[in-house]
Amino acid sequence: MTTEKRRINIMSSCDDDYAKFISVQLLSIADNLLYSATDYEVHFYLFHSGVSKESVEYLRSYSDTLGIAFYEARIIDTEPYMELASKGGNWPPEAYYSLVCHRYLPPEADRVLYIDAADVLILGDIGEFYFTDFEGCSIAATCAQYKKTAAGYVTALKSNDLHDEYLRFMIIRGSIFNSGSYLINLDKMRRENISLNEYIALKNSLENIYPNIEKIYHGDEGLLAAAFVGDIKYFGYPEIKDVRYQPYNFCLSFFDREAEIRGGNPWYVPRILHFAGGMKPWLLTSENEKELKPGQWPFYKIYRLYASQVPSAGLK
Repeated sequence: MTTEKRRINIMSSCDDDYAKFISVQLLSIADNLLYSATDYEVHFYLFHSGVSKESVEYLRSYSDTLGIAFYEARIIDTEPYMELASKGGNWPPEAYYSLVCHRYLPPEADRVLYIDAADVLILGDIGEFYFTDFEGCSIAATCAQYKKTAAGYVTALKSNDLHDEYLRFMIIRGSIFNSGSYLINLDKMRRENISLNEYIALKNSLENIYPNIEKIYHGDEGLLAAAFVGDIKYFGYPEIKDVRYQPYNFCLSFFDREAEIRGGNPWYVPRILHFAGGMKPWLLTSENEKELKPGQWPFYKIYRLYASQVPSAGLK
């Protein structure tokens, strides 16, 4: 008797330059979700507007060899995303393609894990995070910022905090969660019929508040934070109220925090690795290795191992 496999949906978005790194991510996904955990089936969705047909077909073919179902979602009208990106700093329009991904993904997909293109690897079983109860929220993510109450308690930021100038700045410019890896509740997004119009209206509203600031929000995560603050399920919260607890979005910025005094070693096993806050792994050379902080080298070694196993033929 065979048991039905649990479906994991993963999406990313990028331009043609970053597409060549997607294959390394795919191998890490297969290695940890298919070869090490046989009760999953993985569907991977690449959102893009300009990745070459050759690159898409290469990634599709490579996914087939790994046992991953590969799909593309080509965004035709990019102008609204470019408008949103214009107030988010240096993030490209592709970073905002997840905002209405529910309009492109199949109806049987009730949730999707978004990961940044190229610099995110899967390092272990993510089922605990992926199948977490949204508890009615639109997003599930790793918390990056808490606030202290008047009584001195640590708590998550809420939608009412947008009315406070300082807290609003924390939310949209300080990042209450990192968007390198987060879950989207597709069913709820569909029920509420979320469209780009809502995000454009939010962008316009924030422009009215900050008329003389070019970068209003911190990329896609700042805009998402403004849209969904108070509607985000933080993984591990409230049991753990520590921004260093990030097993499902382990950013290399971790090493800039207090744990650096322990050599940068976390007290948990990182399952999703995000090369954020440090050197991108494909830029690492024997000459700049000395720039790595204590404890970082093992993670770069993992990337190098996966990259060494990925065939490069088919990508320009």
